[in-house]
Amino acid sequence: MNAAAGGTGLFGAVVVVRDLARSERFYRELLELRVDVSSTDAVLLSAPTGDRLVLRALSDAPQVSGAIGPLILVWTVDSASDLDRAAGVLRSGGALVSRSAEHGWEILEGRDPDDIRVIVIFRADPSVAVSSLPPRVYEY
Repeated sequence: MNAAAGGTGLFGAVVVVRDLARSERFYRELLELRVDVSSTDAVLLSAPTGDRLVLRALSDAPQVSGAIGPLILVWTVDSASDLDRAAGVLRSGGALVSRSAEHGWEILEGRDPDDIRVIVIFRADPSVAVSSLPPRVYEY
């Protein structure tokens, strides 16, 4: 349901990062996000669609791998050319892990500057329904 239509929607995700400026550059370039709000220890990035990502600078308590928090960030793009552009960004930064086609989806998998898994997907065949969770959801 679309939140703009009065329903429930996800505001965004909050991710703890080691280097705020480095991660901001990465996500702005990869996903073409704009900066809406910025402070010395956090930045709110958003897309024209209303999707949001908050990056929070690491405090004195380091985040432990496998702890509660985002395991994978998954983003969608509107076209194959958008996916190609994102692949180029990941490839140029040495962050592209794989590119595959699965069940009507084109899938890029990469890593952000803090080694968080980032997946960018394009629904190449809109007639294919999501019928199962991909195995990567269960991987650590």
